[in-house]
Amino acid sequence: MHPTSYPLGHLALRVSNLARAKSFYVDTLHFPLLLEIPGRILVNVQGLAIALIGDDAHTAPEDRFDPYRIGLDHLALAISDKEDLNSLLQTLNQHNIPNHGIEEDQMTHTSYISFYDPDGIAWEFYLTPQPNTAR
Repeated sequence: MHPTSYPLGHLALRVSNLARAKSFYVDTLHFPLLLEIPGRILVNVQGLAIALIGDDAHTAPEDRFDPYRIGLDHLALAISDKEDLNSLLQTLNQHNIPNHGIEEDQMTHTSYISFYDPDGIAWEFYLTPQPNTAR
């Protein structure tokens, strides 16, 4: 078995309020809904299935995402066009979604927007221009 030969199949995120998460991911960010069953939904995020799982008895009521704990720091979505990045910033701002505007990654000097879902899970729209294949 060679783990490097297997693509990422899906991610699962625990959320505190499934209805609120569905509204955020499906209605606001327009990620297509793939499946909905009691306590879970599955959305398509640029070809990656992300399961949103509601809280259960083991979830502490006050628990929230913390990028400083061991585990997930953030999720980043590749955006190929600066105009799309600007449009996404407008959408985030129109919906009062907490974000830091368009920033520059100090290591790569690439533009990105970091933002947060209703549970504080950190996301980025990260500008990764496609190489010019025209000759």
